[in-house]
Amino acid sequence: MFKKHPQGLIAAALTNMGERFGFYTMMAILVLFLQAKFGLKGTDAGLIYSVFYFSIYILAFIGGLIADKTRNYKGTIFTGIILMAVGYLVLAVPSPTPVSDTMFFLTISCIGLFLIAFGNGLFKGNLQALVGQLYDNEKY
Repeated sequence: MFKKHPQGLIAAALTNMGERFGFYTMMAILVLFLQAKFGLKGTDAGLIYSVFYFSIYILAFIGGLIADKTRNYKGTIFTGIILMAVGYLVLAVPSPTPVSDTMFFLTISCIGLFLIAFGNGLFKGNLQALVGQLYDNEKY
């Protein structure tokens, strides 16, 4: 099935699939997490969700500029994966229940969301560009 395609395509596809699984799972429960953990109203949780989603698209542009400036797509993608992993770990670190200092722990969670958004910006578009470069060879 993949014999007529470049060698790195399977790794790129599996990496993208894993990232998308984690991302959409987190997006599905983000508002519920913010409401249950921090007692936010729906409008406040929705605002954080919206700013996070907006940040992903703005930071994708910045991630593309960084990769084009450095011409190091693999390094940019790897850095994005590391940043997303750190962001997910920041969100996964348990805070006390009930939350003793809501503003502090909410700020920590927002930092985690920013790391995920910035990592996604470095990863997503550049992975697609790298897959396109795999097909530059006349063989494919």
